Amino acid sequence: MFAIIFSLILFAIFMTGSPGPGNLLMMAGGASLNFKKCTYFLTGLVAGKTLVNFLIFLGLGAIVINNNIIFEVLKYLSSIFILFFALSSIKINEVKSSDSKFNFKNGFIIHPLSPKTWSMLILAQTQLINLNLNQFQRSLIIWIIFTCGQILFHSLWCIAGAILGKSISNNLIVSRLILFITILFVSWFLIFG
Repeated sequence: MFAIIFSLILFAIFMTGSPGPGNLLMMAGGASLNFKKCTYFLTGLVAGKTLVNFLIFLGLGAIVINNNIIFEVLKYLSSIFILFFALSSIKINEVKSSDSKFNFKNGFIIHPLSPKTWSMLILAQTQLINLNLNQFQRSLIIWIIFTCGQILFHSLWCIAGAILGKSISNNLIVSRLILFITILFVSWFLIFG
């Protein structure tokens, strides 16, 4: 049992710590605002992933993964939303006006629309099947592990952005550069993902 949980923790570290739209947007928020002002956005990200975990617990995950049309629709909706969010954030003339973009609602919508989130949480479920746990127990373990990883790594990416923003005299340029990298990442995902 320990080996399976340990491998799940390593998987969660890789999935929640690697660059992705949530981490890159948190970094851009840290660069243009600060960690404190991004906490509502972070709370939205966590709540959105919690919703996905709950929907998988209810059985919706099998429908999403096994239906290519739904999976592709999620892929494009997620990409469109993230691209819209990043592009509208780049257009911001003053740093203070970006406060309204990094809110709970915008954070909440990212993970439910993300095929990566659905895939990784469903894959995590399959790693725990041999432990003779019921669906609720598996979902709870996965939720705890991924939420801890998500809070830790989203926070670290945000703090890294804040440090980067403070170390360069014009942090608006830094946040725009990070948002541009996010746009490139999402575009690459759309083309090759």
